[in-house]
Amino acid sequence: MRLRGLRLLGALVVGALILAGASCPVGPGTTGVVDRSEGAAEPVTLTYLGVGGWIFERGGAQLLAAPLFSNPSLLRTGLAPIAADTAAIDAGLAPYDLSGARAILVGHGHYDHLMDVPRVAEHHAPAARILGSSTVRNLLGSWSGMEDRVEVVDGWEATAEHPGRWIPLGESLRVLPLRSEHAPHFEGVTLYEGTADVPRREAPGQADEWLDGPTYAYLVDFLDGDGSVAFRVYYQDAVAPAPAGFAPEALMEERPVDVAILVPATFDQVDWHPEAFVANLRPRWVLLGHWESFFVPPSDPTRSVFATDMPHFEARLDRVLDGEFWRPEIGTTFHFPPS
Repeated sequence: MRLRGLRLLGALVVGALILAGASCPVGPGTTGVVDRSEGAAEPVTLTYLGVGGWIFERGGAQLLAAPLFSNPSLLRTGLAPIAADTAAIDAGLAPYDLSGARAILVGHGHYDHLMDVPRVAEHHAPAARILGSSTVRNLLGSWSGMEDRVEVVDGWEATAEHPGRWIPLGESLRVLPLRSEHAPHFEGVTLYEGTADVPRREAPGQADEWLDGPTYAYLVDFLDGDGSVAFRVYYQDAVAPAPAGFAPEALMEERPVDVAILVPATFDQVDWHPEAFVANLRPRWVLLGHWESFFVPPSDPTRSVFATDMPHFEARLDRVLDGEFWRPEIGTTFHFPPS
């Protein structure tokens, strides 16, 4: 009874979030192709898959950030079992060749970031390692068939003061985990909070079984043949209270970020987001991810995620960013020049 009551409470809280955000829907965002590559021979290409999902590419180097296509409804998320929708995942990834993807980045273990990953990894990115926390590893457990493909990043992470350790993904790509946190969803409440401490033998059946665990942001470096950084991407899949989620200050002084992927959802639950991250990362461009509602099918008309005043976020970002920023629709592709 206690567990059922907690699930009902979770549903009511999520419903309150939706109602709170109903007064400020925003959409659509940027669509199609945005080309800032300046004719570069090997541009960096970033494609938005929706929620936390992205494809990062340069030459033969390809990387994924964990996507969600299943999008269970609000009612099902709060009260009923949820599971990956394999048909929706396959349809969403049909336009893309991910056979060369070297890794899938997972920032935390909530269902909207991890539930679709086993299908993605098995059927679309068969060569990709899954980078995430020990909670991510234990949530996937033995049921997913991913035991040998999860690489736990705990202990590798950097902070604003600590350099951390880079994870090499071949000669032309590397990743640095950054210690972060998951901001509250509403009035200081963080849904589905906790850690998974033992490997699961069966798939989580309810949304509240997909626990966040330690949260990470990531730096992604595309490297030239001499080992120098050709292009640097910052990726976060959850709003964080600064300085959680910061890149090492010494590293940013040496080589700032080219593109920062920032999350606006529930930004008002923390202080100085996005301003603190723009100051830390010094990005040339900013892309917004995880901004649209994921309680409806990806094919439905876009509206902004619950409880987020998107115009206010974009106005604050515009005041502190010297370069351009975009809020992309699913499928939008960006081309950028290497430095």
